[in-house]
Amino acid sequence: MNSLRGRLLAFSALWTAVALVLAWMFIAALLRDFVTGRFGAELDAVAESVMGGAEWRGDVLAVAGAGDPRFDTPLSGWYWQIADGSEVVAKSDSLWTSDLGPLGAAMGPDGAELSRKAVGFTAPGDGAPLTLTVAMPESVLAREIARITRPLALALAVLGFGLVAASVIGVTLGLRTLNRLRGSIEAVRAGRIDSLPIPETAELRPLAHEMNRLIEENRSVIARARAHVGNLAHALKTPLAALANGGADPDLIARMDRTLRWHLKRARTAGQGRSLGQTTPVDAVLDDLLQVLDRDMEHLTLTRDLPPLVFAGEREDLEEMLGNLLENAVKWAASRIEVTGRMDGALLHLTVRDDGPGIAQDDLAAALSRGARLDEAVPGSGLGLAIVADLVQVYEGQLDLSAGPGLAATLTLPRARSR
Repeated sequence: MNSLRGRLLAFSALWTAVALVLAWMFIAALLRDFVTGRFGAELDAVAESVMGGAEWRGDVLAVAGAGDPRFDTPLSGWYWQIADGSEVVAKSDSLWTSDLGPLGAAMGPDGAELSRKAVGFTAPGDGAPLTLTVAMPESVLAREIARITRPLALALAVLGFGLVAASVIGVTLGLRTLNRLRGSIEAVRAGRIDSLPIPETAELRPLAHEMNRLIEENRSVIARARAHVGNLAHALKTPLAALANGGADPDLIARMDRTLRWHLKRARTAGQGRSLGQTTPVDAVLDDLLQVLDRDMEHLTLTRDLPPLVFAGEREDLEEMLGNLLENAVKWAASRIEVTGRMDGALLHLTVRDDGPGIAQDDLAAALSRGARLDEAVPGSGLGLAIVADLVQVYEGQLDLSAGPGLAATLTLPRARSR
């Protein structure tokens, strides 16, 4: 069983059942002893009454009686008899014309099982040893025990149900803090909060502290990686410029430049992972990008239709993805570019569409390859769409290209809900 809640409830239910069964066995044994002792005391009282009223009158043993009407009712199951070892010399009226045998061990006259007690004594007027046997129906004893133990079993069953219900409530309330912690982690991942709130439950506080340290360390690692990549890019610009000014092969310079750009971008995305707790408004990024591209778009008409969307990730990453798509659209568009967006649950969809020549259906996959340039006459490194595809994978999103009139590139990315 992989569920913590299921394990706790199963363990609680199992041991509750074991404890109640053991309790039922113990209490039922006590009740059986009590009932058996009570009826035994009744038989003892009858025996004392019979022995106290027994007296020899010549050869006849006269008995005053048990003083209990059950022993006077024929075949009632309640019997007494006195035997001298060879024959029955006195008996209760309830035995009618039968007896329990000289040893008092015979079945009752109606064939019923009997619970019996035998006592040896002597009666006044003769010192001969006598045996008094007092018997009662075994069914009466069993019925009385059942009358007490059945309600006990029902009461324990109700108690068990109540204990299991209490366990379910207790476990559910106990795990609610874990559910709140899970919700806080999801909020950090979605960018609604920057760190986990410290729970009131003492056992979960160390976990929350450690996770907050992990989040801060993740941000620190990302910042250091970006700084190193920026430093490397700056360090490489000067040597490449010197090579270009020195008359080196332009194709070789372009190839080196594409390769360096590619590996720098790869290093950035691979070293970054996915930053936790970051959110970026899409409109703000789009406004900045359009301001940068404004001079190149003088001959184009731009239409935009976006609801208020918030990206659950780094601003620089959204600028990189959306910027590459816009640059491609500006480069290839004939007269018009459309930027649209929509939200779908926890996802947002951004589409950049141009009315340029588009890409043949068979070339769509190749367009995402590193350094692929479908038209060598147009300047570029061939890295734009490949870089976008890499960044999209970091955010577990998707980049879709669709050919038609022009080209439509759609980004599917995680959406941050409003705080």
